[in-house]
Amino acid sequence: MDRVARALGLAAELSDGDRLADRPETPRRAVAIGDPQAHAAKIFAVLDHHGLLGDDGRLRDDVQLVSIGDHFDFGTRAQGTTAAARLDGPRVLRWLCAHPPAQTTVLIGNHDSARVMELATVTEARFDAAAALAGELLAIRDSDPAQFAARFAGEYMVGFPEVPTLGVVHRDFSAFTVAQRALIVAELLAGRLQLAAAARALAGGELLLTHAGVTARELALLGVPDERAPPMLAGTLAAVLAAAVDAVRPAWTAGTAVALSLEPLHLPGATAADGLGGLPEGGGMLYHRPSDPDRPGADRSWEREVTRPRRFHPRTLPAGLVQVAGHTGHPKCVAELVRWRDATMEETLSGQRTLRVSGAAVRYELGVTVPAPGDAVLYMIDPSLHRVVDPSTVELFELAPGTID
Repeated sequence: MDRVARALGLAAELSDGDRLADRPETPRRAVAIGDPQAHAAKIFAVLDHHGLLGDDGRLRDDVQLVSIGDHFDFGTRAQGTTAAARLDGPRVLRWLCAHPPAQTTVLIGNHDSARVMELATVTEARFDAAAALAGELLAIRDSDPAQFAARFAGEYMVGFPEVPTLGVVHRDFSAFTVAQRALIVAELLAGRLQLAAAARALAGGELLLTHAGVTARELALLGVPDERAPPMLAGTLAAVLAAAVDAVRPAWTAGTAVALSLEPLHLPGATAADGLGGLPEGGGMLYHRPSDPDRPGADRSWEREVTRPRRFHPRTLPAGLVQVAGHTGHPKCVAELVRWRDATMEETLSGQRTLRVSGAAVRYELGVTVPAPGDAVLYMIDPSLHRVVDPSTVELFELAPGTID
């Protein structure tokens, strides 16, 4: 049996909260992997290709791994590919969290947080019924907008007041299960999921790692607009998450379903019960991604709504801060950063890209570019794993061993 098969077997055997024995060894390799939203076999094949798996199905004892967040929801209902996603997402997350904290740092993404935010009180039966209706409505949205509007208001919003909007259930979170929510609750209570981490690059520079990056907006909301030290920022974000979990800990411990809140840093998608009409999708720190507000087709009212931004201008990245994030694959960047990329850049998959701002100049490039002092830099490492055909082509972001905090 090969290492990938052993990892799959181990992942299938683990239950929520299981922990593997700590076998401390001096780390020789440290890497970050972009959004692990894919079949478990593909994820383990990527790790094995990079020499990170041991013969026993767990990480080699001298390896450190950062997961950049989003462990659920590859595939969609329209594609008929949610069955595997419902199982593989939790299995990979359990496998990651079962390793000692010195080996795996697991960041939380919007798909992970949604289980205890947008979907905090939703049952699977209600979710599936809402998703079925959402599919019907989306099929007529363009061909019969009047009927769509009437049925959305009269059937969907009235019939499913606790469920977020159509695209969220039909597309974004389509592989939801209550068991996934229980897993997120357990690992948040155990302190195994994080909003951020700090590390050093192989070249020695300090890095802040989050799911989708931080901008001047987040630093202002945190009360540290001038802070640039990744360890300080990671610690500040850790305190925010810890306080949010402590606020719901009594209810969660008692088995009561209540929503986690990270407002105003991150807002979940609205439900009819929120009374916000039209059911805006979530926005903020775990949702936003860089884009050009003047690109063709941009909708500023939706993308840059003040309280729940879905996009951010690259010039709002904090100057002097170097970050690593996932959340956004290369094909979306090719379309949304069109003015700041090479004209010939193709919509191919790429695991490592650099978005850098030098003064007013913005540049989006493939690969990892060494920043100049004072640059705002966002290394983007989401390789769109669910679309990758050959796991050996997936790049991992190298970190200096022993520096992850």
